[in-house]
Amino acid sequence: MDPIRSQSARENRLLSSATVAERMSGRDNNFNLIRFLAATVVMLDHAVALAGTGDPRVLTLGPFSFDLHAVPLGRIAVDVFFVVSGFLVTRSVLTRPTVLDFTVARVLRLFPALLAVCLLTAFVLGPLISDRSLSEYFGDLKTWLYAPLTGLLVSHSETLPGVFGTVREEGVVNSPLWTLRYEAVCYAILGGLALVGALLDRRIVYTLAALLAAYLLVTFGTDLRGQMAAIDSLARFGLSFFLGGAIYVFADRIRLNLLWLVGLAVVAAATSQTSIAEFTFRLALAYGVVWVALVPGGPIRSFNRLGDYSYGLYILCWPIQQTIVTLMPGIAAPALFVLSFPVTLGIAALSWHLVEHPALERKEATSRRAASLATSVRGRLDGWRGGRRKPGLDPQESKGS
Repeated sequence: MDPIRSQSARENRLLSSATVAERMSGRDNNFNLIRFLAATVVMLDHAVALAGTGDPRVLTLGPFSFDLHAVPLGRIAVDVFFVVSGFLVTRSVLTRPTVLDFTVARVLRLFPALLAVCLLTAFVLGPLISDRSLSEYFGDLKTWLYAPLTGLLVSHSETLPGVFGTVREEGVVNSPLWTLRYEAVCYAILGGLALVGALLDRRIVYTLAALLAAYLLVTFGTDLRGQMAAIDSLARFGLSFFLGGAIYVFADRIRLNLLWLVGLAVVAAATSQTSIAEFTFRLALAYGVVWVALVPGGPIRSFNRLGDYSYGLYILCWPIQQTIVTLMPGIAAPALFVLSFPVTLGIAALSWHLVEHPALERKEATSRRAASLATSVRGRLDGWRGGRRKPGLDPQESKGS
C-alpha cells in the first residue's frame, strides 16, 4: 500500500466520528492490551512501595526520579480496570438471557483463579518462606483460614504465620485484593438493577441518573467520604465502573473522535484544582479508555490471541514481589520490577490457560446446572409450604380456628 495513503487512512480512523457501536466488533478490540498494561503499571507501583531501599513513593532511575504521590499511576491503573469492567460487564448483563447467567459468568471470572492463588499462597509459598517450623505453621489456625476467608472476599487483610515479617510492608500477604470487594459490589449492584428491571429500555437512563445523583450526594452533600474509607472507595470505583457502563449503554450515540478526547482532557486539566476534579478526570479517563480500546487498529489487535493475563498479574504480583524482597532485602525498585515481572507473567499465563479460561468455558453448562438447581429448590420449598397446610382446610380458616 502507498505509504501516503496508509498514513491518511490512519489519520482518518483517529479523527473519524464513528460511534462506539460502529467500532464494536466481537472481541476485535484492545481491551486485553489495556488491562495488561494497567496490571503492569500496578506491578511497577508496588515494586516502588515494596522495595528494600528508597522512598516508597518515588521511582528512581539513575539521575531521574518520578513522584508517584503527585502522579499516582497505580491508582489510575486500578481506575482503568474499573472502567473496562464497567463497559464489558454491562454488555454482559444486557446480552445474557437471565440474571442467573450473568451471575454465573461473574463468579467464574472472579473466584476460581483467586481461590487457586490463595491456596497456593497458604499451602505452597507460605511454608517455604515462613520463619516458623512446619509444625508451627500448619498448627496455626490462620494458615487454614487464609484461603477461604481471602479467596471468598470475606477479608483481604488475613496474615500467615511467620510470612513477610521482615519486609517494609510487614505481614501483608496480598494487599491488592482489597479492590476485588468493590468489583464484586459493582457486579451485585448491576445484577440487582437488572433483576428489578431497571436496565430495560428508557429505565436505563433513569437508573444511571439515580446512580450519578447518589455519587453527587455522597461526594458533595455529606461528609461520608471523609469519615468512611469504604464509602470513599465505593464512590471512586463505582463512578469509574458505571461511567464505563454508561458508554456501553449509549454506544449508538457516543462518537469516538480524537478531538473529543483532547477536549475532555483539557477540561479535566482545567478543573484539576476544583471540587469537580474527580468527576471530570474520570469522565475523560473513561472516554479515553474506550477510545484506545476501539479506535487504534493494526498489529496491536493481535495481542488478543495471547489471552487475558491481566487478572493473574494483578492477584499474583504482590506475594511474588514480597517474596523477592524477603530473599533480597536491599533490592531497589527497578530491579524488583525486572525480576518479578517475568515470574509473575509466567504464572499468570498458567493461571489463564489452566484455571481462568477453562472455568469460563464452563459458563453455559454451569448456568444450566444452576438453573436446574434453582428450579428444584423452588419446587421443594413449594412442597414444604403446601405440606404445612392441613388437608381440606383453607389457610384463612386455619388462622382463625
